[in-house]
Amino acid sequence: MNFSDYQSIINKISGVINSKVVIDKNNIVEIHILANNARSPKQIVRDIESSLLAAFNYRIDRKKVSIAQIQADDHDSLRRIKFIGVTLKTYDNTVECSVKLLYQDEEYSVTQIGINTAANRRKIVADTTVKAVEKILGQAFVFDIQDVILSSSNDVTFVSVLVNMIFEGSEETMVGSAVVKNDINETIAKSTLDAINRRVQKINI
Repeated sequence: MNFSDYQSIINKISGVINSKVVIDKNNIVEIHILANNARSPKQIVRDIESSLLAAFNYRIDRKKVSIAQIQADDHDSLRRIKFIGVTLKTYDNTVECSVKLLYQDEEYSVTQIGINTAANRRKIVADTTVKAVEKILGQAFVFDIQDVILSSSNDVTFVSVLVNMIFEGSEETMVGSAVVKNDINETIAKSTLDAINRRVQKINI
């Protein structure tokens, strides 16, 4: 059994930088993985299991796989979701928000309508932004806006957005912020992306 072939196929898995297969008595006892943070460890482990089973008919115990993750290289930062624009139109009792994002040279746009209250005019921008991100992910009900907070410090006004995320049964709260320059709605959208982009690569897109 040539275990170097195992390492070769593991190294081709997305997110894996390098690997080392430890052998004892012609059996795999440990697999050590060095990976970037573009994908979650669970996704990488699942791919290792599937690859070894499909290529070599070898079933590995996932407990034998250990993964160390490091910050992604600069080229991975190009995968971040980028803001293009936001429009907000108010009517009598309703407000219409459209957000446009860019991911890997493709534009994604989402429009939502909600009640025209002062609080919702802020929240709908953040909510439309996460809906656009979910469109990119191809998954619904991943994010929920907990709060949109407008603050000032030393004559600097900034927006903080709290975003809840549910992924693989786990819930976490993320926060993003941006300084208000000209358009408050643009700042809200960018604050939302600031929160999401730190975690969105945990989902395979």
